Amino acid sequence: MKRLLLILLLLAGCSRRASEAPRDLEAGQTVRQARIYLISVGGKEIGPKVGCGDTAVPVEVDLPLDSPALAGSLDALLDAGKRHETAGFYNALASSPLKVQRIDLAGGEARVDLTGYLEIGGECDSPRVLDQLTRTATQFSDVKSAEFFLDGKPLRELLSGKG
Repeated sequence: MKRLLLILLLLAGCSRRASEAPRDLEAGQTVRQARIYLISVGGKEIGPKVGCGDTAVPVEVDLPLDSPALAGSLDALLDAGKRHETAGFYNALASSPLKVQRIDLAGGEARVDLTGYLEIGGECDSPRVLDQLTRTATQFSDVKSAEFFLDGKPLRELLSGKG
């Protein structure tokens, strides 16, 4: 029993719920921890509304190496898979093998080019995917908006079925 409790405590430590308070980080600052946004299905956690009655929840994760904040956060989100499900969070990107190919930041606008492909779990996942990526990218003081492209095509259009 003690061993099970220890394992659960260790798993819980890997996905700490982050404060909603804004941090004064800039996209290029070197960090060892990142904030990613995951989904609380059915809105069980308090947060901004997204998808089908869900909420977006910030979660702090450790990075394997010091990384620029924006790139490290997006990489952490795309690499998170399903490992935060034990903490009650859903990652709409878990089945999509996506990688950040390039990030351009100019005048507060980030353009993020992704490679790979999307596997969407249903109609509620499209807004979840966009929200998770966008909130993760725009949490930095110098990023006001973010547009995502998958193999050169606007992700927003691909997710809407128009791309």
